[in-house]
Amino acid sequence: MFTIAEALILLGTDDEKGTANISSSIDYGLSGAVLAELALEEKIELVDDKVTVIDDSLTDVSYFDTVIKEINDSKRKKKMDHWISHFANNKDALKTPIYLSLVDKGILKEEEKTSLFIFTSNVYPTINEKPENQIRNHVNDVVFKDMSPDPKIAMLLSLIKACDLVNEVFGKENKKEANKRLDDIVENNEYGKLVSKSIEDIEAAILIAATTAVTTTTIINN
Repeated sequence: MFTIAEALILLGTDDEKGTANISSSIDYGLSGAVLAELALEEKIELVDDKVTVIDDSLTDVSYFDTVIKEINDSKRKKKMDHWISHFANNKDALKTPIYLSLVDKGILKEEEKTSLFIFTSNVYPTINEKPENQIRNHVNDVVFKDMSPDPKIAMLLSLIKACDLVNEVFGKENKKEANKRLDDIVENNEYGKLVSKSIEDIEAAILIAATTAVTTTTIINN
């Protein structure tokens, strides 16, 4: 069983290199994935457009607890876009723990990589491809075979598009059709009255942040 963020990071990580394919936007996607799942699990909600913790009991996911505690401990209530950017820019709070959770599950392994003989960083190549392939097959069945998505899969599909992973997940040749079907699925999915507004705001904030990150990276690289 995977969280939305774990599924996203498996789809967005190069199996051999162990690094994110779209590093500029995946961080925002992971942040949004965690916040969205907490909303779906009725741990947080939006009150007057500010993120509010409604259940601070411990979960069985360490990085969920980290996010809940930090939001709950904040002296002022803050909007969703603040928290998405905040956690996206704090790899120790989310990105690293998400990778390590997949290491613990025996899907990835942690390796130290040295660049320019000086700088070191951790990478997470795949050692068990089966879980990622199952996720890929599932989302392809939802998009192209009209399988009904549950709210978590619908959110994952929204994140795939926001993080510019459509080509990676569905193939470049299927991009146009996949984008159309993704729009239909996300627009028509029922999240439930309690969390629908929170999810809408999360999706909007992720899209803005991720699109800005991709655009900025493209300009710099050109």
